[in-house]
Amino acid sequence: MLVKLKIALVFAVTTCIVQGQNMRISLDPNIYVSAQGKPYVDLYTTLDASTIGYKLDADSNWVTSFKVVVQTSGKLDAFTFNYAQRDSASGAPLLLQKSTFAFENWTNQAVKIVIKDDHTGEFMEFEDTLRLNGDEFIYLSNPIALDTIKTDNVVYRKSGSVVIPKPSLGMPVFENVPIEWYSEVYIKSGQYVLRYELQDASGEAIAGTQGFKRLQNGINPIRISYGMSGQNSGAFAIQTELLDADGSILNTASESLMWYNDELLLDPSLLEGVATRANFEKSWGSWEDVPEYLSMIAPLATLAERRLLMNLKESMDTARAAFYLTRFWQEKSPDQALESWKGYKRVVDQVDSEFGSKTLAGYRTQMGRVFLQYGAPSLVEERPFDGKNYPYQIWQYDRLVSSSTPTQQNQVFVFVDQELVGRQYTLIHSSAMGEVKDHKWQFHLSRHSNTGPDIDATSTQYSRDNFGERISNSLIIGNQGTWFDQFNN
Repeated sequence: MLVKLKIALVFAVTTCIVQGQNMRISLDPNIYVSAQGKPYVDLYTTLDASTIGYKLDADSNWVTSFKVVVQTSGKLDAFTFNYAQRDSASGAPLLLQKSTFAFENWTNQAVKIVIKDDHTGEFMEFEDTLRLNGDEFIYLSNPIALDTIKTDNVVYRKSGSVVIPKPSLGMPVFENVPIEWYSEVYIKSGQYVLRYELQDASGEAIAGTQGFKRLQNGINPIRISYGMSGQNSGAFAIQTELLDADGSILNTASESLMWYNDELLLDPSLLEGVATRANFEKSWGSWEDVPEYLSMIAPLATLAERRLLMNLKESMDTARAAFYLTRFWQEKSPDQALESWKGYKRVVDQVDSEFGSKTLAGYRTQMGRVFLQYGAPSLVEERPFDGKNYPYQIWQYDRLVSSSTPTQQNQVFVFVDQELVGRQYTLIHSSAMGEVKDHKWQFHLSRHSNTGPDIDATSTQYSRDNFGERISNSLIIGNQGTWFDQFNN
């Protein structure tokens, strides 16, 4: 099947994430200048191996193979992503490949990308423009946040050292390791200086990270490492500035990243205020329930905020946690913080009523968490029992919005009650980024009543379909009239 899409890849300065057929792949170009003053592009392609199809081989491994072909200005590069593992693909890693294209001048170049699944024969085709913004006299490349992996592959060597970007589908994440980055400046002639520093989320420079480098004619490689000892977790940016002999800024470039320190997850601003029990209980709720309130708001939090919530719960400091809760809502709704919290709490109460039990609060269930994080599904198909499959539900979202992921379109969540005790549904698969994925999810819906030599075989191999209409025709036949309807009107 051929899928042609026209998409804005925005090659010039940002990573693009292509989502098609539930696959996630990023194309991250970095522009440099050769010793001859000609532009060239290192194009890093990152594939999320948990979002593509797998098949079982003769050795009982789940294997996948994906070909990518990139063509521009009469030049072509092709490479293959291969991956195999014993279990399903839920924990599959990010896979990285590199291509390099050289050009004669600084004119924009048409780019064509073809992605083919070797197992199914399906492929997608994309076309866009690679924007070469620069000139032949001076050029400042964007900094790259580097991975710590070592390799002898000459493809990843630049100016005498190994340069491998931190694999990511957006913002690189470092945990408890130094931050290292690489950049290049090309100077044809003249006197120039590069100024660089690491900035926090507010744009303030981190002490000890500033530096200057006097630039020579030709290629100037820059490789800097920051220890980050004693630094709090959070969002940071590598900031570089190209200065002329008078100190005027000619160009700037930056790279954003996240850094976590397990021992220092609290922002110092959390220490600037506390909430007294009397004031908190007057408006916000019960003092004893503050730890539970932190769990309730986790679905709304960003990835960095969730790390803070975890640390606050473990600290057992109720005053600090209560203060953070109030500040959380003040940042989300400055003019109606308390009203927003109370409105959200009413939704939590409904989630508890719909999904909760005597032993487990509704917001702690997987259905409750998905509802609070993404809102009401656009459509629901509910199959309570048909004798062949476990009870299951499929939620479809026409538009998926979350604080921890980019906006997505047309995503599904598959919940199954394998315990058969009622309302104990487990999320076994979702097409949404950041969620659990299992490419054997159809088999796990079945009560394993198939007969045949392969216990992993789906029933369609034996002329039966145990997976219900939703699986066989790929259509959700309509919302079954649940309480979700009130949120979609």
